Amino acid sequence: MAAQAPEVTLERRSVGLPTAIGTTFSLIVASSVLATVAGGFFASWVWLIALAIGFITMIFASMSFSELATMIPKAGSMNEYVRAGLGPFFATVTVGVGYVAVQLFPGTAENFVSSLITADILGAPGDYKLWAAIYMVVIAVINLLGIRPFAAVEIFLTFAVAASLFVVGIVGLAGAGPNDPIGSALPHFELTWSLLSALLGIAIFTFVGVEYTCPLAEELKNPSRDIPYGIFIGLGLIAVPVVLYGLAAARYLPADQLGTLAPTIPVDVGVAIFGSAGKWWLGLVVIGASVGTLNAVVAGVPRILYGMALTRQMPSIFASLLPSTRAPWVGIIGISLIPILMNAFGAAEGAGFIKLILAGVLGWVTAYVLIHISVVMLRRREPNAERPYRSPAAPIPQLLGIGLLGLAAYKIAPPGIESNSIYWRWFIFLLVAAAFSLVYNLYTHKSLSVIFKPVPLAEVQRESALIEEEPPPPVDPGGLHPPSRG
Repeated sequence: MAAQAPEVTLERRSVGLPTAIGTTFSLIVASSVLATVAGGFFASWVWLIALAIGFITMIFASMSFSELATMIPKAGSMNEYVRAGLGPFFATVTVGVGYVAVQLFPGTAENFVSSLITADILGAPGDYKLWAAIYMVVIAVINLLGIRPFAAVEIFLTFAVAASLFVVGIVGLAGAGPNDPIGSALPHFELTWSLLSALLGIAIFTFVGVEYTCPLAEELKNPSRDIPYGIFIGLGLIAVPVVLYGLAAARYLPADQLGTLAPTIPVDVGVAIFGSAGKWWLGLVVIGASVGTLNAVVAGVPRILYGMALTRQMPSIFASLLPSTRAPWVGIIGISLIPILMNAFGAAEGAGFIKLILAGVLGWVTAYVLIHISVVMLRRREPNAERPYRSPAAPIPQLLGIGLLGLAAYKIAPPGIESNSIYWRWFIFLLVAAAFSLVYNLYTHKSLSVIFKPVPLAEVQRESALIEEEPPPPVDPGGLHPPSRG
């Protein structure tokens, strides 16, 4: 079924490569990642091996997303790719379990970390639940103002967080802070397969989210260039400062403290290296990383839902845009409410913090596997289709990626965390996503065979071509409505 044509569209071709890089970086370098990447160094060089495997796994995912996103440069992104590869049912499941669930699980944990540090560590008035709401309201407002304010915030936070982590890493690794280090960055540690495999879930979480520039496809000036460059440059930009920061943490904090994977570890690192000044510096870095990550999620997921509403896989209200800024306001408000409500009930407190993160990793793993399969299926069915970016040596990266993701899912729980509590969170949401997909797609398509049948690539690409035919005029920042075509 062809997509509906909206009367008001997203602000097309309005941002460039820096926004793509910033979105990739900010989504991945979350405050929760700063806690887990430092905490993982309780295992010394074994954690470095796990991080390398996680990085390679995300390189494979980046190849698949880059190929699909440049073939089908639409805001619906992941939904459109799987819709062409496997059909509407699996496409809707992909978005539900891989992207809505991300805000339900890691998004809640992310909002919790910055809010906890604001209230309990930096001493701001009010409890963390109040600050969780404040941060999400600010992020929602930024996104309601349109793609350009989102881009400006994301680019600034990318530079600020990357530069801070790099400086902290260099100073800490050199032992040049006001305080003295307590040991070497990589002390002796026994390598065991059980430990390495148990760390893979957290290692993949360190680099997961490379694809969040894809929903901006209609707003990027040159998506065929900006998406793959944004993904790979963003991923490479992440690796160096994050690993340097983690090695610095290992020099200044004991292994038993790191191994708690506590959400306040980044501030502990700052205090250990720089004293009281480090509390404020790293506290602000954590808040900046959190705002950047949630900003990317609140920008990306509503655009996926917007695209799904146009293909009748979601209620049409999700296609509603603010006329003045062309922001998908229903999705922005809905996605922003999720962590506010989850944190209001204390869902991320205690051990719930790391369990929410790992349940989200399982959701991401499910989505990434379906993306890899879609690449393989489209290569078989449409070998001659135009691919501005071609994944090298396909299907080898896709098959290796599926294998590594499967291993990480099987060994999802790090030492000290009970795996069943992680699996049931993921499984319940998978069932909900599958039930919604089945019922809603049957309601709109009226045929069971249609929802399990891949949509022809030519049809999906015809919908993409409409985006290029007559781009709407730019938004007038001072006006209430788009300028007339007069």
